[in-house]
Amino acid sequence: MLNFVDQGRFHFSYGMALAPLADGAGEGDDSILLTAANQLNLAGPEAVQDKSQNFTVANLNLQAGKKAMEMSDFVLAYSYFDNGISFLRKKHWEEHYRLSLELFDLAAKCALTNGDIVSLNLLSEQVIAYARSYEDKLNVLYLVTCSVASSKLPESIEKGLDILANLGIELRGNESSMEACVQETKDLLSTYTDDEILNTRQMTDPTLIMAMKFLGKLGTGMTMIMPGSAPYVMQRIIELSLSHGMSPVSPIGFVYYGSYTAKLGDISEGYHHVKLAVSLLDKVGLRDSAGEVIALCTQVKTYVEPLQATLEYHHDGYAAAMASGDSSQALINTLLNCIGSFFAGSNLQRMRDRFAEAIKLSAERKQLNYMLQAQQVQHSVSKLIGAGEELNYFSEGRNILASNSSVVRSFHYQTAYVSFMFRSYDDMVENIEKYFAFQETTWACLFFAHAVHAFYTGLISFWVARKSSDRQQWHERGEQSKLALKKWAESSRWTFEHKWYLLEAEESYYYNDFEVAELFYEKAISSAKEHKFVHEEALACELAGYFYVELRDTKKAMEHFLRAHKKYHEWGAFGKCESLYKFVEPILSLR
Repeated sequence: MLNFVDQGRFHFSYGMALAPLADGAGEGDDSILLTAANQLNLAGPEAVQDKSQNFTVANLNLQAGKKAMEMSDFVLAYSYFDNGISFLRKKHWEEHYRLSLELFDLAAKCALTNGDIVSLNLLSEQVIAYARSYEDKLNVLYLVTCSVASSKLPESIEKGLDILANLGIELRGNESSMEACVQETKDLLSTYTDDEILNTRQMTDPTLIMAMKFLGKLGTGMTMIMPGSAPYVMQRIIELSLSHGMSPVSPIGFVYYGSYTAKLGDISEGYHHVKLAVSLLDKVGLRDSAGEVIALCTQVKTYVEPLQATLEYHHDGYAAAMASGDSSQALINTLLNCIGSFFAGSNLQRMRDRFAEAIKLSAERKQLNYMLQAQQVQHSVSKLIGAGEELNYFSEGRNILASNSSVVRSFHYQTAYVSFMFRSYDDMVENIEKYFAFQETTWACLFFAHAVHAFYTGLISFWVARKSSDRQQWHERGEQSKLALKKWAESSRWTFEHKWYLLEAEESYYYNDFEVAELFYEKAISSAKEHKFVHEEALACELAGYFYVELRDTKKAMEHFLRAHKKYHEWGAFGKCESLYKFVEPILSLR
């Protein structure tokens, strides 16, 4: 039996013998390359006998790592890059600068994808210390900016703004409104046909390509906490793309333009441009931005296509993001799919399990912003099921709540939503007021959640208007929601018609126009059933029940409460069923 030293020599000799064959292997035949790298790595740097071999082995690991990245195995890829670095000699930054830079850059990218922030920071420090130019530092600076964004979004945005300023792209000081940026971009795009956009030349300046990556990352972050600044970033991406050529980030500019346009009310125009952005993905060479583009495109599609059908697109977005190593956008697609499924009325027990998986994945990848939002919705799901526990935020979570207005607003919405569903009036009013206080500082682009929030805040507002002394303000809020849902129902009857009808019913109830209210309650119930929104069919029945109680029509009230109970049970909302029964039980005893 060979001893340890002899085993190392054997592995090294075998790997070095395979190395020349790896270079001559045919395309698609990676087995020789990977076997050679594996054998050399088993031997380790101690087995090197000639210093020229260090370069050979390190380079072989670089090639093996790239192959692993092509297979979307970023853990394996990181191990090859890490082994390659271990074979570099002491003065490798001087003697083999390009090899060293590429190994460290790619290892840092894999570390970010794998959620290994400690390794990312160590690798980045080396590049920043030894890079020969500012441009050579840009890749790790970008990766660190992405890492910081997961828990300290304001700091990440400031870093990105500073770096772009160093590259000659100054974004600070711009005060253009979303409407102005969208209109100026619309005027610019009006001079191009879709075919001309899709066939625009490729961007070739490597520094500008990196600048575009920073712009793309800024747009993602700003849309959450600086919505007034985000549209200008979109505008700059499109302007640079049309004047200097398309980069892998260019589709992000177009999908954000479509999203902003749709949010401003032109769903048709927005829908057109988000689809154009998806088509552009195949024209820019790399699909690095595919996860984000598909995520935002899908959200606009929910305003045109049936909600249940659009959710499948997020699976494509997740796969595309993971293929490029973008764990952040993979999680966004996962989270949007989960939240969309909840909004579509999917079984709550399955939803609880899916949110648990999303939370676990977010924690593993250190994506704390998304982890916090998943926890908030999972808490609502658990409450409806009847197993809800109070949320206990980790320290980073409390920091996010202190700095991320979009996350804070979502928290107050979820709390108000649960209070509404369980008829806890005072808690509902307290949290919905806090929700409205953040209305102008969150989410620049259009998500399906905007429609859901409008629906439930509208229902809440009409309820409060019937009880509050400040009737006019609450009625105006409810009416604003009703008009928004009515407009969205024009673009997608399937998803929004029953929501609009239910708001019409609640407003008519507010006006004491009981005949019209009764008509709209029944239309809402029928439409929700037709379009397979079981949870909102239940809700429409429940609210109709309260309406009939007010009219002292006990028979109709009980018919609607019992149907609501049946549909809530079908949804899996056993906690809600119990709560509803407690309200209905005294009525039953009177029959």
